Amino acid sequence: MEQFLNIGLGVGILMLFVLLFKQEKKREDYFFLSWIILILLQIVFYEITLYQFKLKGLLAIVGFSLPLLSAPLLFLYIASLTGKRLNKTTICLHLSFFVLYIGVLCSINLLTNASIITNMGYLQIDSDFFVFNDYYAIPLAISGITYGIWDLYLLKQHRRRIAELFSYNEKINLKWVQYIVYLYFLLVLIASFLIFGSGQFGLFEVSDAFAFLGIALSALLITFGFYGFKQTGVFMNMDSPHPDEGNHSDDYGQLSSQYVKSGLTEEKIMLYAKQVTDHMKQEKPYLQDDLTLTILAEQCNLSNVHLSQVLNQHFQLNFYDFVNQYRIEESKKMLTSPDYDNLSVLGIAFNCGFKSKSSFNRYFKKYNGVSPSVFKGKKP
Repeated sequence: MEQFLNIGLGVGILMLFVLLFKQEKKREDYFFLSWIILILLQIVFYEITLYQFKLKGLLAIVGFSLPLLSAPLLFLYIASLTGKRLNKTTICLHLSFFVLYIGVLCSINLLTNASIITNMGYLQIDSDFFVFNDYYAIPLAISGITYGIWDLYLLKQHRRRIAELFSYNEKINLKWVQYIVYLYFLLVLIASFLIFGSGQFGLFEVSDAFAFLGIALSALLITFGFYGFKQTGVFMNMDSPHPDEGNHSDDYGQLSSQYVKSGLTEEKIMLYAKQVTDHMKQEKPYLQDDLTLTILAEQCNLSNVHLSQVLNQHFQLNFYDFVNQYRIEESKKMLTSPDYDNLSVLGIAFNCGFKSKSSFNRYFKKYNGVSPSVFKGKKP
């Protein structure tokens, strides 16, 4: 098992050097870098306490408490990636539980003169006064589970937000992050079971429980590093919905809350709806595969908020569905026209503004009940 930990450690250090020399780091890159460093420290901690020697006092406390930082840092990375506002106060609040936990254990060490060590990855407090040994990992488990649920909620919000702003979701839906959160959530549950089972009932060897945890973290580190290195902020190049409505990314995906103050009457909504429809039919902007709400609003001489309100209230659609319905109708014409027999289904998908065959197939089948290939085969 030590070999697996060494492999994870080596790959993690390599990732760290690559990230350190990455050009033009954004805010999310620093959270990503911090998370990588933290996981490396956790692996080093397990490597030392499992196979080298015991840690004592403050080093033992800090090393064992590191998971209380990894869950918040993952959350902060996701929040930054999805365009949430994060000031210093917010960041400090998320990291404060780690400091509080260490403070409690250090106070116990000072007040009771207890001997605190980590042996085989396990924190042990030798004191007649203190009975925390059986339950010390509970705060770590609570933190991991709570932040895991919070992460998933944040990603759900993100998917709704991009549907209001983008006509595509490739590379911005953060599906890989969702899988990372699932893996991390599962890791927390398994680790809690193994640690509690070994400490309370002796079902497992303590060393095996923490060795598994170290190996799982190594695998998570490699997976997270591979995808995270290529990911950029989703909203980094987006403009504010309206110059008068703030200049921060939390406004994205919350345009509906601004409709009350938009000043649009029913007559104006009808007028703008016709204006947008005429533009879509005549200019066919949906053929542009990177079309966004901002781009279409500029083309129609509307604000982002007004365009979003027209789509939501008049057409009863978000921006993603509105644009892709036009793409589907265009693809149906091309699939049934002999003029495009020289094009494959993928070629037609690209010509109609889709970025991938999978999204084209999924969306086409959703609205037509059959795949594009089957639809094409039915033409007279």
